[in-house]
Amino acid sequence: MSLMTYEDIIQVLIIGDDMIARLGLRTLLLVTGQVTIVGEVPMAPDLIGQVSALRPDVALLHGLVPGAELLTELRAVTRLAPVLVVSNDESPAAVERALRVGATGYLVNGQYDPDELVAAVLATAKGQPRLSPAAVRVLVDRLRSGRGHREQGHRAHLSRRETEIIDHLVRGRTNAEIARSLGISEKTVKNHVNHVYAKLHTRNRAETVALWLAPDSPYPGEGLEVRPGRPG
Repeated sequence: MSLMTYEDIIQVLIIGDDMIARLGLRTLLLVTGQVTIVGEVPMAPDLIGQVSALRPDVALLHGLVPGAELLTELRAVTRLAPVLVVSNDESPAAVERALRVGATGYLVNGQYDPDELVAAVLATAKGQPRLSPAAVRVLVDRLRSGRGHREQGHRAHLSRRETEIIDHLVRGRTNAEIARSLGISEKTVKNHVNHVYAKLHTRNRAETVALWLAPDSPYPGEGLEVRPGRPG
């Protein structure tokens, strides 16, 4: 087994106004040795400058997704680093708002253990969505409720298989998990995912999920400013 190098360790910036909560997250993350904390900062108007200076691999936002006055700053953060939200708020509005602004993952407090938190951070660093069960339920419910709207909009551009692929993306499944579920190869899944990106004019899974779940979203690609992730 090869030893982990410094380059393999994910650098995390913890963002949040609750000092005790930040300390708790720091403690949970550091026990594995896979993560280092490059800083802790409050959700403030000067946040962009601090993120830009620290250049973390992942920005971990604790607390409520901010209101309109700070959403612009959070959107800008997603262009500098992938964002994982950890919050008590499992409401549909909060989950959708976080994804639409560019967050890659969303965990609900009390629904993860230290290993799951670290796994979510590692997935976020790769641009792979990671969601708590409550967040998945919210998104699936939103997906079902908006099904008719999308039949006339985004869904009209997609094949039946591509629609199935998106349903799996909403649930946060990896290419390997999707391949096993559908009985196809990972390469075929990746091809389908890339076709979905091309048809919806999206750049990564988080942006695709956010667009797909927003019944009043603009035409694919408009108004969604999300940090590009890795293909597939």
